[in-house]
Parts: sequence; structure tokens; C-alpha cells
Amino acid sequence: MRPPRTPRRRDAASPQTAGAFNPGDPVEVLPDEPGLRGAHFAAVVVGPSTKPRGYTVEYDALLESEGSDRKLREALPARSLRPRPPPASGEAPAAHAVVDALHDDAWWLGVALGGADGAGKVKVCFPETREVMELDAADIRPHLVWAGGEWRSPDSMEIPKTMPYTKGMQIEVSKLEDDSVVAWLPAVVAKIIWKNNLLVEYTVSKSDGIALSEEIVDVKHVRPCPPQASAIRFCMNDEVEAFQGGGWWLGVITDVHPELKYTFKPAHLGVEVQLNQKLLRLRYDWVDGQWIQESQNALKPKFTQGVKVEVCSDDEGFRGAWFEATVLKSAGSKFLVEYATLKADDETKPLTEAVEARHIRPSPPHIPVVDGFKLLDEVDAFCNDGWWVGVVSKVISNQKYMVYFRPWKEEMEFEHGQLRFHSDWMGGRWMRASPALEM
Repeated sequence: MRPPRTPRRRDAASPQTAGAFNPGDPVEVLPDEPGLRGAHFAAVVVGPSTKPRGYTVEYDALLESEGSDRKLREALPARSLRPRPPPASGEAPAAHAVVDALHDDAWWLGVALGGADGAGKVKVCFPETREVMELDAADIRPHLVWAGGEWRSPDSMEIPKTMPYTKGMQIEVSKLEDDSVVAWLPAVVAKIIWKNNLLVEYTVSKSDGIALSEEIVDVKHVRPCPPQASAIRFCMNDEVEAFQGGGWWLGVITDVHPELKYTFKPAHLGVEVQLNQKLLRLRYDWVDGQWIQESQNALKPKFTQGVKVEVCSDDEGFRGAWFEATVLKSAGSKFLVEYATLKADDETKPLTEAVEARHIRPSPPHIPVVDGFKLLDEVDAFCNDGWWVGVVSKVISNQKYMVYFRPWKEEMEFEHGQLRFHSDWMGGRWMRASPALEM
């Protein structure tokens, strides 16, 4: 976290009130460049600047060059400056309090792991870099936000609506080696900490008898639990993840054996191991809120004449539903299909229709239902001639269920034979939401 300049410290000045800055005003500079985001550098306003339009400042602790005695001056846009916050009260921070920590002559945004110990030291973690440091209590202050001309505590500010995770949500956290992701560790969100930080509890096999360990991480190190393929057979060179040592390790399939066993080569080292199919899953990367398949062997279905398929529609009132059909003819990226349940206008013949490739998928695999559907299972329910996605909201018996449909906020009763587990066709594979791993 060391800034790329030679620092020299001097005492901070008094806080600045709201309004435009004047020469001599003490301020803090918030750089917007990689490696310095989250840092606050003390400076004093020298005067206004035109390029960029803002202010010229002189840093308290940064020098023009190595070995120089002259303090660095820099012209900055007004958005990069804020007044200096009021003096800290001197109280020890609470556990998980958002703080600024003075290190390398800048104040860095972090999270306190508890109050000061007997030696006056406070442990602070920096979620973005995942470093933990022990610092003097005098070098810790509460983090404050300058907004609307006033100082606000993160405790008084709402969690951003862009936060994609909630307390209790099952997630995965990256394990890094040399800044590269080598594995994903199952975890649960224990707490949301302003602004982009999460307290996560790592889950381990119950048979290990080990208590949950925890960490505070930036959301950039976290992803939802990935989808999981149904009844999949892996291929040579498939990019996969293997469950070992409490996490999913990235690697590749190097050999296929009988009885659903495979040779797995981890990406981070060269030791190959033979694993059962249930300890493997296809590799999917979470990119911009979407799952991207990395397998080199995604299956490409051939929708030829006579193949059973399912078709969806973008028409209002039909979105989210899939209708069974048979391919009659293919022409480029379009297919002529005959529906199994939908009728033509005369109500005597099956409806035939030309559909685009993006609206067609293979018939999903049959997934055995062991001991009936469970509460909150994601299912497809057969209704109005098609399969509609919903969630089991009540188990009436092992043959009757109530299903809730989110888009319409409606609940309906279904027989066991009218339901199936919900699966999505992604990257040439049938995928289901990841169930909890049973070890």
C-alpha cells in the first residue's frame, strides 16, 4: 500500500468547514489511481488551478523526488479534495467498525478487528488487498464521509442498492496465490459492512469438527454459488473445479476412467489426482453479473428433423415458459417446430411455427426426485400447456405441493407429476442451482 512518492510526516491541521477552498485551507486528497484508491493524503491548498479546474495543493508528507526537501505540489480537480475530518475522540474502535488507518503517511480505509490490546495496538484489515496489520491505536480514526457539506458516519448511511449479497447468503470466496485465483472457498455472508465489504464465515466439512473461520473481504473477491450440471460426463481437457481441502480448485481433466472417475490436474501445481464425478464441476466464471463457461468442450446440440425440443417466447404473458415441440425442419438459424400442446387457430391441429435458435433448447434431462420435492426447491410446473419456473412454497404431502411464481406473486397447487426440477441450458450443458455439498 506504499504510495509511489517519498513521504515525510508533519502534524495535521484543524478541520475545514464547508464551501470552496481558500489558500492555506487544510484538506485531504483522495487519489483516483490504481494502488492509491481508499487513501487520504494530508495537504494544504496553495490556490486555484485552471488545468485541471480545481486547486493546487502542497502535500504535508510527500516530496517532489527522492532525496528532495521540497514538498510536492500538484494541481487537482476539485472532486479530489475534501476538508480534513474533525479530530477523533480517542475511543477504541468497535469490532468491524469502518476506520482510517495511518500507514505510509496516508490514511487508508480499513475495518477494525477489535479494540486496542494491552499494548495499545489495534488490528485492522484492508478488505481490498486482504492484508491484516497491527497498528498503534493513535493511528486509527473513525472513517467519515464528506457528503452534502457535512460529515457522516457509515453507520448512518444505507447499504448501496448495488450490493448483490445479503446476510445468510451462500457464496464463494476466492483463494489467491500471487494475485491469481487458484480456488473458491464455500462461505456464508455473516454481515454486510459499509460500503463494499462483507464479513464471511467459511464453511467446512462437519466431520472435521473445525469451527467456522471468518474474514472481511471486498465484494470483488466474492461470487454467488455457481450453477451445477445435471448428470454430466466430463471430457478430456474440460476446464473444471475439484473439491479438495474445503475448496473448489481450478484445473483440467487429463484422463477419463470407467465408473465416472477422472484424472484431475490442478492449475496451481502439477500433482494429478483421480477423483469421483461428484467431486468435480465445470468451471464457470462470474463476469459482470453473469456466468461464463470456460470449458473447451461445450456440447453443441443438433436440432435436426424429429428431435424433441422446448421453445420459449418473448411475447408478453409467455416469458419464462417453455413449450414442448418437435423439429420439423431447420434452415440456417431458424427452425420450423410443431408444438405438442399448443393448437393452431382452428383448435384441431398442432400449432407449427418458425422460431429462432435463441428460442430453442433440447428437452431437459429427467432428474429423479428422491423423497419428494422440498420446501424452496426451484421447479418447473406444468400449467397452461407449458413449463413455468417457480419455487415450492409449501409441501402439502409427498404428492401435493404449493408453488409460488415470483413474476405474478401467485401461488398454485400442483400434483407431484406436474413438477420437475428446474434446469437452465447454459453453454451447451444442463445446469442446476448448486445444492449444498454433502460430504
